[in-house]
Amino acid sequence: MSKRLFAFSLPILLLASTTMGQVTLVHKVTEGDTYKVKSTVSTEQKLTLAGQDLGTTSQSSLEQVTTVGKRGADGKLKLTLDNTILTTEISLPGGVKIKFDSKDKDPKETSGNPVAQIVFDKVKENAKTSTTLVLDKGNKVLDVEGLKPGADATPEAIKDEFAEQFQRFPDKPISKGDTWERDIKMNLGQGQVLAVKRKYTYEGETEKSTVDSTRKVHKITAVDTSALLTTRDGAAFKFSKSDLKVDDSTNTLLFDPQVGRAIEVNSKVRISGKLTLSINNMDLDGDLDLTLATKVEEIK
Repeated sequence: MSKRLFAFSLPILLLASTTMGQVTLVHKVTEGDTYKVKSTVSTEQKLTLAGQDLGTTSQSSLEQVTTVGKRGADGKLKLTLDNTILTTEISLPGGVKIKFDSKDKDPKETSGNPVAQIVFDKVKENAKTSTTLVLDKGNKVLDVEGLKPGADATPEAIKDEFAEQFQRFPDKPISKGDTWERDIKMNLGQGQVLAVKRKYTYEGETEKSTVDSTRKVHKITAVDTSALLTTRDGAAFKFSKSDLKVDDSTNTLLFDPQVGRAIEVNSKVRISGKLTLSINNMDLDGDLDLTLATKVEEIK
């Protein structure tokens, strides 16, 4: 989970073993497993581009059910992600507001604004999606099935993000207080990628209380120390300059060794600085103040 912001972040799958006060974190996909997570994703973007105010905000609530199949004789394994947008609220420049609620049997855009209608139609079209990842025997993604035409996430982005999960943690035992760094890429949609350098710290064992139990979990925290905005090949624009700094960053992951995966992830980062956006060989200078916040929690 990530969240990230590939709109429907892939859940983080982990396995731990302990030896003499140490723990080894290893990503694991368990055949026949099924579980559900709920995610809340919010963004606040203050953007001035060529003197124009292009600020936006959004908040979405989503559910994702992960179903892991059985590995075939050829070593291939299918992992299916069924995503549902529960609610979405988006605010665009010019006072344009979009609201979507999956509880409505036939949700409609009622403001009459053509821009709002375009965005609303895209949200409605993607309110329910199902994507299947085909993994090889080493859990590398060979293929991505079920992506709708025009989806923000590309097969290449999904492959990169899934591979990143398997490289996230040290391949050796760690103890409380140990730290390590990784380069993390977050898909922001429309070909935009936010790359950060993230420093992790293993905080040790703790407990998480749920409605029907208290679970022993391993706690990992992290902070982001640098940020860079880029675009993937094929995007309608690119960032020819990205002079950004991390103003604030908090990340917390709770991993349950009994189920072999993270059961809760909280992440928030605020970045700001100057950038130059290039469209059709025209450079537009701007100032950006962007806050991304994600909470992902496993539910019954």
